[in-house]
Amino acid sequence: MDLKGMLADQMGAFTPYDIGNGVLAVLLAALLAFVAGLVGRASGDSAPKHLAVLAALVALAVLFVRASVPLSIALVGVALLVRPGLSAPQEGTWRSSLPRLAAVVIGIGCGSSAALVALVLMVPVALLLRWSSAADPS
Repeated sequence: MDLKGMLADQMGAFTPYDIGNGVLAVLLAALLAFVAGLVGRASGDSAPKHLAVLAALVALAVLFVRASVPLSIALVGVALLVRPGLSAPQEGTWRSSLPRLAAVVIGIGCGSSAALVALVLMVPVALLLRWSSAADPS
């Protein structure tokens, strides 16, 4: 197998056009969740940032799963393993569970033979994770 064939295999069921659509979907999910978090937040609460990252990760996970029944069952199974961190939205719990969920989404993407797509789409998610974990200046 040549290099071009190996790279094509790591695109999974995605085309290059799907990558741009995926980036848009992940960023729009983060933006909408951030706005929803701002509308319903208490003063001084940093939950909108964490909600933005959570929405981006869920959008990315669903993007990888698409209409694949085995992958969707795997996503549910892994989400149940990560769930204790997401069941109680406290500040410390959110911070510790989001990187674990990001690792799960990376694993799903790479395990579904879409490692190149996971590599590209995790860039905005990693930037969102860094943004949400930064200390508030106030």
